Amino acid sequence: MTGVGSMRAFALALSILALAACQQDPQSQGARDSTVPALTVEGYGDMRIGMTLAEARQVSGRPMNNEALEPEISGACVEQQYTATDGDQLWLMFEGDRLTRVTASSEAPRTRTAQNVGVGSTDAEVRAAYQNVIEEGAHYNPPPAHNLLIWTVPDQSGLLFEVSETGVVTAVHAGGPSIRYMEGCA
Repeated sequence: MTGVGSMRAFALALSILALAACQQDPQSQGARDSTVPALTVEGYGDMRIGMTLAEARQVSGRPMNNEALEPEISGACVEQQYTATDGDQLWLMFEGDRLTRVTASSEAPRTRTAQNVGVGSTDAEVRAAYQNVIEEGAHYNPPPAHNLLIWTVPDQSGLLFEVSETGVVTAVHAGGPSIRYMEGCA
């Protein structure tokens, strides 16, 4: 009897561990590639929210364009394309010469958050990976399309997942309050 009870306890423990693993790595996505940086509220790899355009140039090793930045205009905004190490194309938003947002969309299908969700994940996978998810209406698409917002610091830093009418994530925005902008800098 004691052996049977121990086996049941062991099987229960394995079941609990398997359920916990599913919350970290959604089954449809497989395990996140740990050699590639995660998209987080702090940025993507060495591209850190709050860094200057000059610092971003140094990190990327590329001559990011600042023509549209107009440094003499306070709060000027521009988005710059950035190629990640895995070939994904991310968008970096600079406001007043500071990086405020990183976006992964259709050009970044492999980019994932630390919880292994990104473009192509489902609404259910996002909700399973994060607590305190706020659902909002989509900017342009009618319901059932919507946005899922997760603040790590309310109205200061978080993630916004754009979810299509079919329940699939089409874009992920990470960073500061600019994650709520509808069209790039607007």
